[in-house]
Amino acid sequence: MTEKKLKIRQQAFALTLCTIVFMIVYNLATLYASSLDDLPSFTFDFEESIPFVPLSIIPYMASGIFFCIVFFLCKNKYQLKILTWRMLFVMITAGIAFITTPLQFSFTKPEVSNEILNLPFLFLKIFDSPFNQSPSLHIAFAFIFWSIFRDISKWRIFLMINLILVGISTLTTYQHHVIDILTGAILAHVSFLVIPYRKKNPENPYFHFANYYFLSGWILLSAGLLIDHYLGNEGFILFLPALVTMMIGYFYQNNSKIFFPVVFTIKQNIRQFRKN
Repeated sequence: MTEKKLKIRQQAFALTLCTIVFMIVYNLATLYASSLDDLPSFTFDFEESIPFVPLSIIPYMASGIFFCIVFFLCKNKYQLKILTWRMLFVMITAGIAFITTPLQFSFTKPEVSNEILNLPFLFLKIFDSPFNQSPSLHIAFAFIFWSIFRDISKWRIFLMINLILVGISTLTTYQHHVIDILTGAILAHVSFLVIPYRKKNPENPYFHFANYYFLSGWILLSAGLLIDHYLGNEGFILFLPALVTMMIGYFYQNNSKIFFPVVFTIKQNIRQFRKN
C-alpha cells in the first residue's frame, strides 16, 4: 500500500467517523427535543428585520460539501488528527447543549415560489428540524473548516467568501437565530484552545495566543447584545472592546509585528514588578 492510498484511507475513515457521530448526536438530540412540550426560543428584537433570502439556501447547503472535502484537504496526518478531534469535540459539546438547553426556531418561513430553490427547502423540512439551534453547528464547522482552508493558497479567497456566505445564510434561510451564531462561534474557538494545532509554531509564536482574543471578542459581543436585550442600551459599551479584541487577535494570528513590542514591554513590566 502506497503512502498516498494510506493517507486517503485515513481521511475517509475520519470523514466516516465524524459523519456517524454527527448523525447519532443530531438525531438523538432531535428525538429528545421533539418529545418536549412548549420548547422555548430566543431572539433579539432586531432579528425581525432580517430578510428571508431563498437564494441563500445554496451556500447553506454547501456546508455539507465542505464537511466532506475538508478531510481530504489536510496536508499531513497531524493536521487530520487535530481536525477530527475538533469536529468530534464540537459535535459532542453541541449535542450536550441541545439536550440541556433545547431551543427551537420561532419565525415562520415564507413559501418559496421558485421550484428549483424550493427543493432544498423541502429537503430541510423533511430531514432537518427546528430544534438543535444553539450553538449553530454550521457556524462552528465554518470556523473549523477555515483552519484548514486558509492554508490553501490557490482557492483561499474563494473558500473564505463561501464560508462567510454560509454564516450569513444561517440567518437568511430562517434556519438559525443570532444567539445560535454567537454560541457557535464561541464553541469553535473553545475547540481551538482545547485542541491546539500551532501552539508552539516557531514562525509565529503568538498564533495560538490569538485564539484567546477571538474567544474574548465573541464573548464580549454576546454579553453586549444580552445586556442590551435585558437591561437596555448599556450593552453597546461592550461592542468597541469586542471589536478591538478581535482586531488584536487578527494581527497576532497573521504574525503582525505591530503588537509584538507591546507584548514585550508588558512582559518586561511584569517581571520588573515581580522583582520589586
